[in-house]
Amino acid sequence: MYGPGLLSPTIIDSGTFRLIEGSASTILLDIEGTTVPMEFVHGTLFKYAEERVQDFINRRGNEEEVQQCLSSLESEMRRAVNAGLENEEDIGKASIAQYARKLMENDSKFSALKALQGLIWEEGYADSGLKSEVYPDVPVALKKWKSAGKEVYIYSSGSALGQKLLFSHTAYGDLTKLISGFFDTTVGMKRDAGSYVNIARQQKIEPARILFFSDVVEELGAAASAGMKVILVDRTAGFRERKTRYPVIHAFMQ
Repeated sequence: MYGPGLLSPTIIDSGTFRLIEGSASTILLDIEGTTVPMEFVHGTLFKYAEERVQDFINRRGNEEEVQQCLSSLESEMRRAVNAGLENEEDIGKASIAQYARKLMENDSKFSALKALQGLIWEEGYADSGLKSEVYPDVPVALKKWKSAGKEVYIYSSGSALGQKLLFSHTAYGDLTKLISGFFDTTVGMKRDAGSYVNIARQQKIEPARILFFSDVVEELGAAASAGMKVILVDRTAGFRERKTRYPVIHAFMQ
């Protein structure tokens, strides 16, 4: 099932799913496109932060946690100019909020940006301006894994704070009580096998006992290289056109 020659999608049945699932003591979940609709992440969360970043910085820019984010963003601006990735004149005219908005629009994985987004979302969830969307099979799967004694972790490029906020403000209630922990890019980037090695080491778990679900083939490849079991979650209608050597599901099976 994992051989390099298998390129057509292998849609696994419930029995095969339970076999792979049962061999793992720990579940590791991606967010965007796997547990949460991509449209919610980009159309709601990202847009919410982009529209409010300037006002947020104006009001809370003197707070230590926010200052740390802004300082890192300013350093990133200088690095981008020195590396020739940004025009010095354009950057010189841009405010830190404008640069942060540009990074958000480009879906940058820069940790300080993700931390800033998390702080903005924290306000939004607190004043009920935000409500999270998760796929309806997610709370069912989380409860099943919890009942089976499995540890469930989330790994996303979004900040750990942002992840916790997302899963604690869903239409199904607070799902964080079903989740053991959250990993972000402080353990490494998601397409780097070393990141998955770091996760396994931090939890003192053999990689082979971890089952990782993601909708991104490159992430699955990195996790598999680290020794984890992997399953591709493809919730799109065009799954048959995808080329992958990994087993595929459309939803978490009961």
